[in-house]
Amino acid sequence: MLIKIIALHERPGFTDACSAWAYGQWGVHSPRTLEETRLLFASAAHGCGLPLTWVAQYGDHPVGMASLVDNDCSKRPNLRPWLAAVFVHPDYRGRGIAARLIKTVETAALALGEARLYLITANQQTLYERYGWQKMGVVAYPERPCILMEKHILEAGVPA
Repeated sequence: MLIKIIALHERPGFTDACSAWAYGQWGVHSPRTLEETRLLFASAAHGCGLPLTWVAQYGDHPVGMASLVDNDCSKRPNLRPWLAAVFVHPDYRGRGIAARLIKTVETAALALGEARLYLITANQQTLYERYGWQKMGVVAYPERPCILMEKHILEAGVPA
């Protein structure tokens, strides 16, 4: 069975899984509550404007996600838009799903006329560097140090 990448608005029933993953992975370090996280993904499930979320689907089950959001770091409000919430279920890691999700978000941002994207990561700098992302610096988010990264998608082009 193949893993498909679909927009969350195509399967809004996956909203709860995305919310649970995001809150479980980053909730302890985020100022958002579980309900606020759920509302963000419910907004993405409408598919109109940012945020937008894509889901990796295996059979009838979600196995990963990634989002394009206006801003993911309140300490850098001048930077936009952001790759955010990249997550692959542990049982499905090592299959290139994260790479496909990242490329999907990059392609969508390029289609929206964006020239660059930003992200923050606590521990996946090497993963993103593999796909052309560059370190800009370190920010506290909200209290722990995270790596701020950017990618010039217009210059790099996005591989299909």
